[in-house]
Amino acid sequence: MTRNLDLSIGANWQLIYSISIPPTVLSTTRNKIDYARITPIYPGVILDKSILAITVGTTIPAGRLWFFAGTLLRFANSSFGKTYIEDPKPLFLNGFNLVVSDVLSNNYQLEVRVPKWFLSCNLSVYQYEGDDRTLAEKDLDIIKSAVVPSS
Repeated sequence: MTRNLDLSIGANWQLIYSISIPPTVLSTTRNKIDYARITPIYPGVILDKSILAITVGTTIPAGRLWFFAGTLLRFANSSFGKTYIEDPKPLFLNGFNLVVSDVLSNNYQLEVRVPKWFLSCNLSVYQYEGDDRTLAEKDLDIIKSAVVPSS
């Protein structure tokens, strides 16, 4: 179904999670620095909206050209434990990744996995708070308000 979203209005977005993970040095031997890998990130927020914007950033070494920023997974806790709801979605670096889903009918959580070559990571998750009804739902509300008198 068609939606008419106002994505460009800042008031329609709410920052729900933000983290900055600095590089962690494990050891230094003969001018070689070993860094710790960044483990999967679990924002720890239970979501119920189907529209998110996610941005992932890192420091890109000189002479490198990176676009891939990892994967996003959505999961819910069920009687079977952690249950993944959708296929993993790729995330792209230094831009907003719009994530829209219609398959969710209950609360869910996020898991973000950044590539193993990331030494640091900046992650922000925004939830769309604007009107996300379909055009048919909007039309139905107009008809209801015309037929049913308000009390």
